[in-house]
Amino acid sequence: MYSQLTIKNFFGRDNELEILRNIHSEALSGNATGIFLSGRNGIGKTEILRQTFYHLFTSQNEVIPFFYTIKTAFTSIENISKDYFCTFIVQSLAFLKKDISMMNACIYSLEDIVLLAKESGVQWIIDAMNSFLEVKKNSDPLNLFLFAISAPSRSYLTTGIPVVAMIDDFHKMRKFCEINTTNNNSNFWMLFESSVKSPYTPHIFSGYQAELNKMFFEDSLFGEYLELFNLTGLAREDSLKLFTTSCQAFGLNIKVNLFDYIELFHGNPFYIKNYIHSARQASKVLSEDNFWLIYLSEVTKGKTFMYWTSILKTYVPHFDLRKPSLIFLYQLYQDRSNAVLLTPSESLSIRQEEIENIINLLQASGTVETGFSELKPADDNVLIDVIKGLYFREIEKAPWNSIKDAIIGEKYQCSGLHKTPSFNITIPATTKAELVAVKTIEHIAENFNIPPDVIGPLQIALTDLFANAIKTVETGLEDYHLLFKLKDNVFLTEITIPQKNFVLSGNDDIRLRTYLDNLTVENIMSGTKITLIKEISRDVVSAS
Repeated sequence: MYSQLTIKNFFGRDNELEILRNIHSEALSGNATGIFLSGRNGIGKTEILRQTFYHLFTSQNEVIPFFYTIKTAFTSIENISKDYFCTFIVQSLAFLKKDISMMNACIYSLEDIVLLAKESGVQWIIDAMNSFLEVKKNSDPLNLFLFAISAPSRSYLTTGIPVVAMIDDFHKMRKFCEINTTNNNSNFWMLFESSVKSPYTPHIFSGYQAELNKMFFEDSLFGEYLELFNLTGLAREDSLKLFTTSCQAFGLNIKVNLFDYIELFHGNPFYIKNYIHSARQASKVLSEDNFWLIYLSEVTKGKTFMYWTSILKTYVPHFDLRKPSLIFLYQLYQDRSNAVLLTPSESLSIRQEEIENIINLLQASGTVETGFSELKPADDNVLIDVIKGLYFREIEKAPWNSIKDAIIGEKYQCSGLHKTPSFNITIPATTKAELVAVKTIEHIAENFNIPPDVIGPLQIALTDLFANAIKTVETGLEDYHLLFKLKDNVFLTEITIPQKNFVLSGNDDIRLRTYLDNLTVENIMSGTKITLIKEISRDVVSAS
């Protein structure tokens, strides 16, 4: 896993990464606070933790980075304790020796790690390993667990070297504790609290948002010692970069204007990547005709569908509650209000006392959100479409065409050029092309009621682009294709030039951006598409 860590195709997280990386300097000064890394399912919490680990491993020598993913497959407290402790030992040795391959070499047995510790020559590692073996002999599972999870803080006390511990899928600790209850204590995950308090060994926890909210703020005092860090979706520009870069990697030719479609994914990298994998299997060309069919396939039988159905099965384990839970979800998503709670027993055909149980299960799964006195659907349109497909197939027993209409019928009618005012023109590739383009955009702006102070900078940028940036393009007898569009509060000018792999120089890019709100350059089948983006007042859009 660690050998594959790179920053390639990791967009839009510079600010978040900077904050997480800074915890290293805070740990050095003894001012660090632990972090609860919160965010919707698939938003990229695990990946940003991995990137933080990789940065701390490769870019500094003062703080030991430790990354661990909680697993529920262990059959005893002793097993998870051994795995946690041994993972810390191996990663610490790998960091001290600057040899990341140690973490990829093989699956180490306890005997292997004892030998690895002895051969390392690092005395505190040897002593820690011997102490762990002594505690293990006493056959006290909770004491062994506490010894293991406190390894980072104890190593600091011994060596003076701080540790940044990154623990992913921490919500699984509750499930593990419930299954492996000892002495009527099903909450021994709370033993992490003593380690969390140390300003020299800050812990970053991530996992399912709803479950960790309950664990940290309702069931324990963890929240007092943790800074809340909410990871949101990628910005539109970064979503576009991720989408186009991934398509290029798979040789997928984009024939749609992604600006019209990218908001569908709410900046969720998991959804974007899943969609692209479905698209590459369906076709080498992503056109307007097949965009929604690929999406339909993904939310009804693809990886995104399997991901959410597996979560629902996990959190609603009793088969007799799955049907009413699905009906409850669908009704809530349909009216997006608490109306479904008014007469729930009648609409769901279950007892009143089971409603609260269903709500708790669905909240833990991340499919609904609860405030202090309200219940609302998760802000996730892709998830809502998965639920729609399940509902119409399993509850309504609807034919495929009805399922298709329920999920993509309205979207298809309202998407792309169907709802985006646009003008498409072709300009001969001559030395005076910019004059035609500037005059054209002036007339189009009048049609859209866009004021001169907004369109003026765009005209300057357009003139500059033709006169300087693309003046050397060898066009022969080919033409420039221009598309002008007004979408929401954004006015776009797309210029397609017949040269492939065209790249703006650094100076051209900087100069053009002074007149614009954004600028993108994409390679397409017919050449290169340059998009000039100018934001305008919503009042102007409404008036047009």
